[in-house]
Amino acid sequence: MSPELLEIIGRSLHWIGWVFLPFLLTPALCLIFPTQKLITEFQYTLSQLIDDVNIWVGEMVKWLLPFLVVSIAFGVIALSIFGQAWTKFDESAIYFHATVILLGSATTLLAGQHVRVDIFHSKMSAQSKALVDIVGFYALLIPFCLVIIWNAQSFVGLAWTSFEGSAESDGIRGIFALKTFVSVFALMLLLQGLSIAGRAALFMRGHLLPELAPDLESAAEEPYVTDHLETGL
Repeated sequence: MSPELLEIIGRSLHWIGWVFLPFLLTPALCLIFPTQKLITEFQYTLSQLIDDVNIWVGEMVKWLLPFLVVSIAFGVIALSIFGQAWTKFDESAIYFHATVILLGSATTLLAGQHVRVDIFHSKMSAQSKALVDIVGFYALLIPFCLVIIWNAQSFVGLAWTSFEGSAESDGIRGIFALKTFVSVFALMLLLQGLSIAGRAALFMRGHLLPELAPDLESAAEEPYVTDHLETGL
């Protein structure tokens, strides 16, 4: 891909990013202006849209897991029994694994299945847990994701310039796609954090929460979701 075209795409993405940044304030605006119906309805719709998209992506990438198992098993059997090795099969396991981790992280965050070192959180009230989600989003998740997106620009651009592939001649020519998934991972995680913080803000102000898919609702570690339904807020 030509550097000129990459520069045009990069500038376009920069402008899209700057336009998107103000939307990160919507959870805070829901807390500050709880009676503004336009803000709360917008946050409700935004959270629902983000959840639906990330759930769909998560449902798609989970089907790569059987291919991951098959590629690893085939590579081990071929090498140990027949003494043969195929670079594409060996590298495909890396591609499947990286894709599942990077593109499935946002859905994992929504379902609350990420690693949590929980000392105080489990003993907090539903209101306190919702507040932790909001503070964590602004204090931790936003800086983390923005640093990744900013620092990934250079190596993603260089990878697309040469359509970077495997160092092996018979390897997979798709490293540029894996490097792009790093930026996509950070963006999806940022959006999912926005959705979760928005849910927390809606709960704290007594508004209706967007519905989760049944399988995610049973697994989610958003305690204020069930508390919200039980208390009828």
